[in-house]
Amino acid sequence: MTLASRPGHWQQMALASLDAGLALDITLMPGDVRAVLDGLASGGAPAAARQAAAILGEADSPCTLAGLAAAVSETRGMLQRAAGNAFAGVPDHIPGT
Repeated sequence: MTLASRPGHWQQMALASLDAGLALDITLMPGDVRAVLDGLASGGAPAAARQAAAILGEADSPCTLAGLAAAVSETRGMLQRAAGNAFAGVPDHIPGT
């Protein structure tokens, strides 16, 4: 990540370089994680659910599986909104290019 600044200008912009594949993975992964957590929280695989709950307990996590699934879902929504807002206000065509 780099910090771009115009000399004498108050605005600065953080630039992060991501390739399209990595960006897609970042936005899709929370959906997969949510599906796994929902499956565990539903009790469809009781042994795996118990093991996952035990791991959360050992990590002193305040989250339950259902709570963790909800948090991942909320994070996914934030990522999707951020991706959608990233280019808001950028013209389709930049004059002089």
